[in-house]
Amino acid sequence: MWHVHHPRTTPLAIAIAAMAACSDSSGPEDPGNPPTLPSVASMQADLTFFETQAAIISEQVTNPGTHFVAGALGVTVARFWTGVTMAVPVATWAAAASDSPEFQDGAWHWDYSVSENGQTFAANLTGAVEGSESVWEMRITASALNPPLDDYLWYTGRATLTGAEGEWHIFNASLPSTRTEVLAIDWTHPSASAWTLSFTNVLTGSAEFGDELSYEVNGDLRTVRFTDASAQTTAEVGWNHSTNAGYVLAPGYNSGLKSCWDTAFQNVACP
Repeated sequence: MWHVHHPRTTPLAIAIAAMAACSDSSGPEDPGNPPTLPSVASMQADLTFFETQAAIISEQVTNPGTHFVAGALGVTVARFWTGVTMAVPVATWAAAASDSPEFQDGAWHWDYSVSENGQTFAANLTGAVEGSESVWEMRITASALNPPLDDYLWYTGRATLTGAEGEWHIFNASLPSTRTEVLAIDWTHPSASAWTLSFTNVLTGSAEFGDELSYEVNGDLRTVRFTDASAQTTAEVGWNHSTNAGYVLAPGYNSGLKSCWDTAFQNVACP
């Protein structure tokens, strides 16, 4: 699912051009309301469960079971895999909800600044409606980075107007002279209690090319799967967000057998 793109014309540019073509000489049409911003949850898996429980366990549980520890370690590694790439996209996207957009040149524009990891990022977000979808482009200026960014197209996205599904494409900000995609995200949000996210490494030539991290929310149930494309292996961690019980299933742990923990984080036989 990861692809390297070098397009000259973006979907948003096409949408804006189409809207402009439909305008008459009497002036711009009433833009109505701006498209709804997809939730930040569409680009960020909530894996804080293990961090929160680790703090509780350190105070209440002397010896948590080995299965929980293995699951927590696997999720921590998975979170790091996406965290570095997604830190700035998540921070800049989350901040858009607090800004008021203006309609200009056939599209809505959000302009604001965000501080992340000691750096300041000037965000220029553009959104428009194209048929039954909203289309998005985030350009970032950050003069203190090395290399510096000047209105760099850091990520793009599309979403159905119903908010049921969409996609993100994250580009390599360390190569601002190119538009090299490094991460592709597909997401669905069919109901208030259901989410799926799939992060795929699409950087051709990288050691992680083709690796995929998926995250699923189904009510209180959470599932994380990590597929190593080169090794052709998949590891899975699942847990109940309310009861704390869960399991780990990984080729390198406990002979690859499904291994469960209970509500007190102790090893138990799997149901």
